Amino acid sequence: MKLEGRVAIVTGASRGIGLATARLFAQEGAKVVLAARSRDDLEAAAADLRQGGAEALAVPTDVTKKEDTVRLAQVTQDHFGQIDVLVNNAGVTRHKLVLDITEEDWDLTFDVNIKGVFLCTQAVLPMMIARRSGRIINVASMSALRGSVRRSAYSAAKHAVIGFADSVAQEVGPYGISVNTIAPGPVATVLRARRYPLEDPALLPQPIEVARLALFLASDDARTIHGAVVRVAVGPEPIPVNESVTIDD
Repeated sequence: MKLEGRVAIVTGASRGIGLATARLFAQEGAKVVLAARSRDDLEAAAADLRQGGAEALAVPTDVTKKEDTVRLAQVTQDHFGQIDVLVNNAGVTRHKLVLDITEEDWDLTFDVNIKGVFLCTQAVLPMMIARRSGRIINVASMSALRGSVRRSAYSAAKHAVIGFADSVAQEVGPYGISVNTIAPGPVATVLRARRYPLEDPALLPQPIEVARLALFLASDDARTIHGAVVRVAVGPEPIPVNESVTIDD
């Protein structure tokens, strides 16, 4: 098993890409800490993993709050004795024309998508540096590589993830810690299906396919991959059915 004996934190782990990643990591031998705001969904996901024989811990976390992220790292350290992998997957998007974006929309988008990545990374790094080992994997978006209509706030925040990750990679590389970013295009999640009801989800990458890439980056197979941005996509994104929707990953 690729992650035998390792401890992984996955944020946004109650559904979609985060849940698929937590499940796959557990199947590959990792002890998994699931973090998200939705306590009930999170507890159910962790219970499901434990029922399958995994060591899984649910830690309700708001990644925009420093005290929550510090607690997440400390609970993980106290419970499992180490932190080997952090998957920064929690995210939110509000797709609106720039003239319709409110200050609240903008602040929420940046708080979750980049401040959350910063806070979680900062919280786990002391443990990783002390062990001179670790893997940090950020789940950004294809919007981190290009702009598009109704995605100015989201695209700006995701661009920031790549800039932040590249800088951190240079800082912590000497400690044996790798930092890489996954940039998925549209992925077949339940939340996306609600927003694109006429879309055939079978034509899109599935959450497990993104999770397999996260597994690779977390494993020894990716020992020499550092500071990378890897795209996951198949074909162009369809015309949206309803853009004025809030989606929490």
